[in-house]
Amino acid sequence: MSDARLHRLTEIVLQALELYAWVGEDEHGSGEIGIKQGHVPAGMIPLVAIDRSKVEKLKPMLQRQTDGYGKRIYLVRFRYAEIVDATNDHAV
Repeated sequence: MSDARLHRLTEIVLQALELYAWVGEDEHGSGEIGIKQGHVPAGMIPLVAIDRSKVEKLKPMLQRQTDGYGKRIYLVRFRYAEIVDATNDHAV
């Protein structure tokens, strides 16, 4: 497969891609909106996935956070808009 064809195929796959993320206001009153994070043994990770069912499972935990801080959290779907940058796929 030619390099140009492979890049076009990759772009087609990306255009079909959807990301799901829990988004909400900072709990501490900064007013900033961002992707919510979760605690894992290695630290903090953003609550984002390609598989919607994986992030939907987190709703009970996020509802407890909302109950504690009074800030609503939203499950948002992100869709492909454009490729704004890419890394090189060859050795420099």
